[in-house]
Amino acid sequence: MSSYAVILAAGRGSRLGQPQPKQYLSVGGMPILRRTVEVFTRHPEIDHVQLVIHPDDAADYRQAVAGLSLRAAVFGGDSRQESVFNGLMNLKAEAADLVMIHDAARPFVSPATISAALAALRDQPALDGVVAAIPLTDTLKR
Repeated sequence: MSSYAVILAAGRGSRLGQPQPKQYLSVGGMPILRRTVEVFTRHPEIDHVQLVIHPDDAADYRQAVAGLSLRAAVFGGDSRQESVFNGLMNLKAEAADLVMIHDAARPFVSPATISAALAALRDQPALDGVVAAIPLTDTLKR
């Protein structure tokens, strides 16, 4: 059973107030996008990773993923929905049994979460999709 990850990196991140979209900012000396991509490319159950980027970010994208062996990125649309559609359409000719959609700006997804989502889809064929979520912990600050 083949599994693909479509990673959405076409967002502008305007709420962050930075000149660069957040997926290209560095955390611990590494672009957030690269951290996210590596979680999926290193996962033993993910066969292929498809990136969806904004056309204006091609240079930042190339720099962030330099040295990684990836399929050619596709351009996103005017909305998240259009970007998902573009990523999926690029996989249309593939024999993908399972497809995960993930935001590039969320680099700390665990391999266990990826495995659990894939297992839920594999083990429960009546499901059309699953949403991975973790419980929130209330925080009090003084």
